[in-house]
Amino acid sequence: MNSSPPARPISDDSAPNQRANARFIVALLSVAALATAVWLAVNADDGTLAETRIQLLLAPAALVLFLIAIVCYLAAAGVAGRGQAGDRDGDHAARTIRSIRFRSAWGAAFALAAVLTVAGLGALWVVMPPADRPVAVQFSDIGGRVQLEYCPSLPGSFDALVKPADLAGSSTLLPVWVTSRVCGNPSFQNGVWLYLDRSTVTVADAGQR
Repeated sequence: MNSSPPARPISDDSAPNQRANARFIVALLSVAALATAVWLAVNADDGTLAETRIQLLLAPAALVLFLIAIVCYLAAAGVAGRGQAGDRDGDHAARTIRSIRFRSAWGAAFALAAVLTVAGLGALWVVMPPADRPVAVQFSDIGGRVQLEYCPSLPGSFDALVKPADLAGSSTLLPVWVTSRVCGNPSFQNGVWLYLDRSTVTVADAGQR
């Protein structure tokens, strides 16, 4: 007569290791959440462009997902290691392991969603780089304005577009794009790029005037 072997009791030895793994993952997710928060804080003022607004929506979503994952893993790391009165060792060990794995599984799901959101944010950054930024330009040195032979009637202050990288750079010349109306030269129907001496102009965000 065949009989099934008795169920082998589950050892609680693996629970401390799983708790340690959960704490380690919490540390990694905390670093990722901090990096996302820093990126969001640095770029929070650039929400005037459509593609930037999409990025600024994805970043908080990733941050929230990271925080939920951290909470799940903290809950897994904090599963009590002591059983109730009357529990057999095997029953308590099995219940502890199941609880840790259940909470870790939710944490992994939210962490994966956060990582995918960050990956989408990075892909969007590559595919849709920051567009030209509207700025207000004012000459602080009139000598810089009269040297622009292509736009002789360029006013002392005007609206223009500038690339964020150029605006944040430290080169001597600042490339700005102006319309033909601002330039005062109808031959530039599609506008023209002007290279202004950075020391002769003051540039401000057009939305903050």
